[in-house]
Amino acid sequence: MLLTQVLVPLTLFGQSPLGLPPQTCPPHGVINYISTCSKHSHIIPAPGCTAKASTIRQPWVVGSLCHRAGDKEYCVYMLPDFNDGKGISLVTTSSVIRSVSTLPHHDRWWSTPNTANTPDLLEVKPIEGKGLGVVAANRTIRKNTRVMVDAPGLMIEHGAFTKLRTEMLADLIHEAASMLPYPSREDFFALSGAEGLLRNSKESALAIVGKNAFHTKIEHIEFHAVFLDVSRVNHACSPNAAYHFDPLTMRKSLITVRDIHPGEELTIGYVDLTQPSQTRQASLSHWNFTCSCPRCTQASRRQKESDARTAQLVNIRNELDQYDRGVQDGPGMAELLTILYELEGLEARLHEAYYRAAIEFNGIGNRWEAIKFARLCLERGLLLKDETRPFVGEMRALIEDAEGHWSWRFRLGVGHQD
Repeated sequence: MLLTQVLVPLTLFGQSPLGLPPQTCPPHGVINYISTCSKHSHIIPAPGCTAKASTIRQPWVVGSLCHRAGDKEYCVYMLPDFNDGKGISLVTTSSVIRSVSTLPHHDRWWSTPNTANTPDLLEVKPIEGKGLGVVAANRTIRKNTRVMVDAPGLMIEHGAFTKLRTEMLADLIHEAASMLPYPSREDFFALSGAEGLLRNSKESALAIVGKNAFHTKIEHIEFHAVFLDVSRVNHACSPNAAYHFDPLTMRKSLITVRDIHPGEELTIGYVDLTQPSQTRQASLSHWNFTCSCPRCTQASRRQKESDARTAQLVNIRNELDQYDRGVQDGPGMAELLTILYELEGLEARLHEAYYRAAIEFNGIGNRWEAIKFARLCLERGLLLKDETRPFVGEMRALIEDAEGHWSWRFRLGVGHQD
């Protein structure tokens, strides 16, 4: 049972045959060539198309069909050499391909190696009641270890989900998967989510994306992305690992948040883990399983205590986020918040509690406690988030000049005066 978050649930379409639209020429200025062989194993000029000078630096291969929705035409674009020859397929428009291919950091997509993928560190094996999963192999993996770096194998622009009919979307997703180099294509169709469906079919391709896609963003463009390695990691409501997507390198990293011993399964969270147990289970129904992690299978008395802690965690977090009014003992509430995150096994989100603690201690004029929690927030947060997140700038500004930060003594009604 694998996988990830998809922004919107998908409904499988019927078994009726789908007709293919006629092949069209690649958009001028975007790409020169289109593959016309069934496995897209080589690139040749598209029949009836005149080759134009391309503005794209890398050799995109265009699929054999496109579907139009309104004023946008969605096609498949594949880079066979991406990620050391594993390839990547995008379902998107020619204007998006042009945009992402001219980004200043585009070269980093090619030069960033998957250095954290150590063959003897992890292994994929059957997990009882879950299908396949990822476990620690031969040695203990210490917390804060980057154990996997994975590039997407398939990405679908969010607009395709919202604008195309389901059968059109399935057409394009199936072609995108089928165009991948052989090993990646096999890895994609081996992912969970298509049990009971014909392998390599349009229905199975759509179902796999529905169960395994992460919501990611490149610049302002939203995508649903399938990562062929990270997608093997199963869910737990108190996960021992977390993931982070870096749009500058097009890589998703998996980082441990606790020590993981040989044979122990690596897990991540698919849903908001600050929900009560029944709500989490309802949210997980999209993946057709009931969570059996320790947090969800406690004795009734302990489960009620866990749900009470979770409710208190949310209440404190919401109360502390009210900056326009006084809070009774904000620092004490923030310190309790860090303990509640730990008790519920939510180490992957501890930076959220540290951030609020830094703000609350600065809010009463306790500079050194504020800086301590700001340091903790950055140490934890930058393992799992990128430099562009607002909390990073806020914490660095507080560390540099606590008294000049907007939060200085704000809980006492004596804020920073310009």
